[in-house]
Amino acid sequence: MTAPQLDFTSIITSYKLWLRGKSYSPATVRNYLVDLKKYFQFSYQDNSDSNQIFNSDNLTAYLQNINQDQNYKRFLASLSKFFQFSLDQHLISENIFNKIKSSRGVLQYAPTIEDIIKLYQDQLIKKKFSLSTIRNYINDVQQFINWAQKEN
Repeated sequence: MTAPQLDFTSIITSYKLWLRGKSYSPATVRNYLVDLKKYFQFSYQDNSDSNQIFNSDNLTAYLQNINQDQNYKRFLASLSKFFQFSLDQHLISENIFNKIKSSRGVLQYAPTIEDIIKLYQDQLIKKKFSLSTIRNYINDVQQFINWAQKEN
């Protein structure tokens, strides 16, 4: 079953009301709407067909496009809710987000060692460690990683 032709504004407005009805905080609603608009912009760049947003190949391409973004997990949550909304509103007959998640595994983002070190460094900065302490801790972690990689 293909989705009916819907305009961008109509979908956003309905989704916003649906989120509010589920008692999401105003900040969460705002973030989910921003994320959805980004997905729509990606979906519409070559095609003005609103059905493109419900296309599994398009969704897969979008997820692969954003998988390095620092807000990736929030984007996943936003899209998951949007596709649940779409299913609840009978815009789609099956939740392609869940189908992609289970069949293709594209939602699994494996951070690199550099990503993990960067997260650790960010936490040290957040906790107001001195720059020399941060540099020493990162150096120690990097030395341990180098040693561990040689042992394997």
